[in-house]
Amino acid sequence: MKNNCLLIDFDDTIVDFHDAEAYAFHALTKKYNLHTDSNDLKKFMSVNQAHWEAFQQNRLTKEEVLSKRFEAYFGLHHINVNGQEADVIFRDELASAPIKYFMNTVETLKALKDTHDMYIVTNGVLETQERRIGRTELGNWFKGVFVSEQTGYQKPMPEFFDFVFNEIGEEKRECAMIVGDSITSDILGGINANIKTCWFNPRNKLNETDINPDFTIDSLDQLLKLTK
Repeated sequence: MKNNCLLIDFDDTIVDFHDAEAYAFHALTKKYNLHTDSNDLKKFMSVNQAHWEAFQQNRLTKEEVLSKRFEAYFGLHHINVNGQEADVIFRDELASAPIKYFMNTVETLKALKDTHDMYIVTNGVLETQERRIGRTELGNWFKGVFVSEQTGYQKPMPEFFDFVFNEIGEEKRECAMIVGDSITSDILGGINANIKTCWFNPRNKLNETDINPDFTIDSLDQLLKLTK
C-alpha cells in the first residue's frame, strides 16, 4: 500500500539539531562564565543523551531530565547551578537558534505537501518545539504537529502513536510511514505502532542495534521514490 501518510521527526530530520544545540549550549555556559569548546559540547551531549535515554526507558520524568542534565554537566566543572533555571535559559536560546535545514529538505517537503498527509512527530517540550517549528517556512505544509509533552507519552512508546492516530484517523495507520533519525525512538516507535519505518541517516551512522528499519535514506529527496 502506498505510504501517503508521513510522520516526520523534526530534530535532526527536518532541521539540523546539532547546530541549534551547540548554539544554545555555548550561550548557556557563557552566562555562567564558563568558557566551552567543541569538546565540552561533546561531553554535554553525552550527559544529555544519557538522561533522555533514561526518560525513554521511564527511569526519569521529563522534568527530571530537563533539570538534572545541567546539574550533572556543570557538576563536572564543580559549578552548582539551579537545573530548572539553567533549563529555562537553554530552551530559550534553543528556540532562538538559527534554523539550518538538511540538504534537499525544503524542496522535498514542498513536492510532497500536495500529495501526502504530513505530520511532525517529535519528542520534547511543547513550548520550545512550537516556537522552533513556527520559525521555519514549513509549518503550513504539515497537517498537524504532535509533541511528546502534548500526547503524554514519548516515542517509542506505542501510546504516543495511538494518540496520533486517534487524532488523525485510525485508518491512516495502514498507509503510514515514520521518517526519523533515531533508531531507538523513531524506528522502534514505528515498529511498536505497526507502521512502515524509514531511517534518515545523513551522517552514515552504524546501526549497532537489532532494530531494523524498512528503509534507510541519507537524503530526504529519496523519499520521493519511496512514496510514489
